[in-house]
Amino acid sequence: MAATTLRASYSISAPTLQRFNAVVPAGERSREIEVYMQQALASREQALEAIAAAFMNDPANAEAIADEKPWDATIADGLDGMPP
Repeated sequence: MAATTLRASYSISAPTLQRFNAVVPAGERSREIEVYMQQALASREQALEAIAAAFMNDPANAEAIADEKPWDATIADGLDGMPP
């Protein structure tokens, strides 16, 4: 997949944006925002992974986990990407 750049518009409080623009040079702002987004994504994904791991390791969920196993056979059934 080729790297693509998109423009986005977000509402940020005026004082925060003014401080950011004063401290971060114009040529570095987009990259800096991208780094912040990547950090936020990593943090949130790590939290979700921890929740999933806790669920999978909790003996109270053994029945739900066992109920999932038969569905694993459908993973390679070729129906991915089928039109609705």
